[in-house]
Amino acid sequence: MTRHLTDEQLLDVLEDEAAIAGREHASGCAACAMRVAGLRDTLQRARRAEVPEPSPLYWQAFRRGVGRRIADEPRPVRPLGWLVPLLATAALVAVVVARPPRASVPLRPEPPPATSEAVVPAWSALPPAEQDGSLPVLEAFVVADGEAAAWEEGRGLGAFEAGLSDEESQALADGLRQSKGGAL
Repeated sequence: MTRHLTDEQLLDVLEDEAAIAGREHASGCAACAMRVAGLRDTLQRARRAEVPEPSPLYWQAFRRGVGRRIADEPRPVRPLGWLVPLLATAALVAVVVARPPRASVPLRPEPPPATSEAVVPAWSALPPAEQDGSLPVLEAFVVADGEAAAWEEGRGLGAFEAGLSDEESQALADGLRQSKGGAL
């Protein structure tokens, strides 16, 4: 190595983290060896020095000062920040305009052609009416003239449940458990 070591390389030599070439140069070069010895002496003095801890008032003032500088720092302005929403809108308009027109759907669909194939019934997530245990509960809340009961404050299921005594509430819960096979 023809040049002397940098300060960072000298610190690496001092902490035994330097490359082999750096360590060899520091041991063979009198100037670099003297700088390493000086650094070693400086670090030992710094470790022996007693530095008093600053008062709590210092740390409070420090925190306020940093907070003030952060608040005073200007916010970065995106010079073309308005361009992103504009480009997104333009892309959406381009997609809508460039899309081929949809085929018109006849207002009255034609009946399917008669075939000998079996027709598969539509699937429903609801159980058949004969097996649906919730229908009697719903039917209990329908007004006699066929209109559904209003779900307003003081009316409907909430008012009914709030008006039950403890024994009636327990009987209702027991009845629901029995109708669902103890699922509650």
